[in-house]
Amino acid sequence: MKIAIFGGTGDLGRGLAICFAAAGHEIVVGSRSQEKADQAAAGLREALPDGTFIPMENVDAAAAGDIAVVSIPWEGIDATIPALADALAGKVLISVVNALKFGKSGALAVQGDELPGGGPSCAHRIQELAPEARVVVAYNNLPAAGLQARHHLNADVLVCGKSKAAREEVIELTKSLPGARALDAGPLHNAIIIEGSTALIINLNKRYGGEASMAITGLENAPAIEH
Repeated sequence: MKIAIFGGTGDLGRGLAICFAAAGHEIVVGSRSQEKADQAAAGLREALPDGTFIPMENVDAAAAGDIAVVSIPWEGIDATIPALADALAGKVLISVVNALKFGKSGALAVQGDELPGGGPSCAHRIQELAPEARVVVAYNNLPAAGLQARHHLNADVLVCGKSKAAREEVIELTKSLPGARALDAGPLHNAIIIEGSTALIINLNKRYGGEASMAITGLENAPAIEH
């Protein structure tokens, strides 16, 4: 599968690109310019020489990918997504964007009018700007360093999206990530919960050390995490 990733130089986007490429997927590295895309792809090749990383400008990357991942800073949503909307029509678009700010007490989840478009979540805004894409929120809470190092994550991925079929595609794709289990958490309406939880995890990591991730217990019929 060809996976277009916008924001492959950020920690989380880079980690996802490395893990997906290690699983045999072709990664189309999208950036605002060909030069930046070339640089990002070169950095990924250094981390995983056997991986396939194809650099393209954003619009071309959106057209080339079978599925797409947007991992850009939340402040850049309105400037980036509209130009990609036509190329992303009908495709699953995974948002891993978290709106965060930082204060003396730690990471804070951005809410309400401070969000792009006035809320209720980054994923909602992306869906508004690319109305024909099938937006799903997932992977927001995974540890970026663990992904880049291809560690066994032992983590759950909560998946929300309007389309059940799109959620199922993302659940299947998640099998490419070592030690990650994807769980269908329902409609896109709940994206703000997943996005905001990232602030909690950052604060836990800072307070107690390590790389926290989510684990959901007590589900009788959910698949087990593969070890």
